[in-house]
Amino acid sequence: MKKMSRLFAFGLAAATLTFGITSCKKDSPEIVRELEIDLPEMTSLHYGKTAELALPASVNSSGDLSLSLAFDKTPNIEIGSNKKLHDVLKDAVQLDLKKQQINIDAALLYPNAAQSMISTNRIPEIYTATLEAKTVNGKTVGERDFQIKVSSGKIAIEHVNTSNSIPFSYALYSDKSVEFKLAAENTALLHETWYIAPSPDQKQVVSIDGSTIRFSADAGDPAKKAEHTYDLKPMLLKDGFVVAETDFRVVFIPQIKFFYGTYYPDLNLTIQLNLIHIGLSNGYLSAAPTLYPENYKSTFHLVSVGLDGTAYDNSRGIFSVNQNTGAVSVKKDDSLKAGSYKIIVKAITTTGLEYQTDLTLVMSAF
Repeated sequence: MKKMSRLFAFGLAAATLTFGITSCKKDSPEIVRELEIDLPEMTSLHYGKTAELALPASVNSSGDLSLSLAFDKTPNIEIGSNKKLHDVLKDAVQLDLKKQQINIDAALLYPNAAQSMISTNRIPEIYTATLEAKTVNGKTVGERDFQIKVSSGKIAIEHVNTSNSIPFSYALYSDKSVEFKLAAENTALLHETWYIAPSPDQKQVVSIDGSTIRFSADAGDPAKKAEHTYDLKPMLLKDGFVVAETDFRVVFIPQIKFFYGTYYPDLNLTIQLNLIHIGLSNGYLSAAPTLYPENYKSTFHLVSVGLDGTAYDNSRGIFSVNQNTGAVSVKKDDSLKAGSYKIIVKAITTTGLEYQTDLTLVMSAF
């Protein structure tokens, strides 16, 4: 009897232990390994550019994880009618699980700190996104913030000089309008518009039509004799925010006169002396050409020499041009033949503009 009591007691204890172990398994919380997520802290790019961030190996190799992006740490400001910044970020920053990367399209965003021109809204100084990793049960096992900095896009202007900090161009006075074509680098324009805000003294002569800046024929000095400078700032707008801009300077200058002969500005009288008869093989030095206004005079260069309509081999340097004055020299040389020698001379002005003129020397044995 005592033996049976001991057996019963042992069985009861074993059953209690088994039940206790089973109960512990049911009640214990899910044990999940916390993940380290490594991403660049900051990604900087210009408006219109794109970037790709590779997903870290810690989430790349975990096929049972669910990944998502959140933007709660970025202020959800109003962008426009029925549009908020978080909606924009969801389109611009997306997960590509097939390529295991995060795609960033800055053309869908706005430069940080941009101020709206139609409201008091201002884009935050930085965009903050969060990559979240969760288990199939919805438990967050890792998250990492990363920041995006978008700077203003770049604007290109056709046929301008970019050697200085401010792109510039010279324009010659004429009776026609002067135009400059704008282009946004790396941006296919969809919802953007071009804008320019001329100062009060510019409104009558400067306008923008689509992507073209236009100066009327009345721009600059009414007499068309004095230099006149316009400083502009063309902009590209999206939803009232400036997404790209540049400074731009246009200098109107008088028409340049360049020829061999004499010019009388008070009479606006031109006397050309570009056909001269000289003796064969005697050598010659011409008068300096006229370049008016003289303050634009810089350097002169020989372009080519022709004899009776065909190219002349000037490899021996028989013909030359003084770089400072533009005067043409002909060395005395018995190899010269009778005929018409047409010399093309180029003048490079202080503005960088280039002009060409010709001087014809008719050589004959007197």
